[in-house]
Amino acid sequence: MASAEREPVRRTGRWVSVRLQHRDVRIQGDIGEESVSYAGIVITSFENGAEVGERWIPLGVDPSEADDEQLIQQLRDALIWQARRPPKAAGE
Repeated sequence: MASAEREPVRRTGRWVSVRLQHRDVRIQGDIGEESVSYAGIVITSFENGAEVGERWIPLGVDPSEADDEQLIQQLRDALIWQARRPPKAAGE
């Protein structure tokens, strides 16, 4: 059975992986240690089988329009990078 956290298949060229991931944060407070889990989207960029970049975009319980726009922009940038096209300047 496949695992979402398994080692990526080695490929040639550029490609991106998009997946949901939870990250745990431990906070030391006055009454002891607490753990908080955050969901996020991980966008990992690969070139010829080697990881060359990773971005983690947190997903809030009640995301704002600005949160949605940030995620859309990050996905757009990743796919443009994969296609080897330079991003256009705003307004073009």
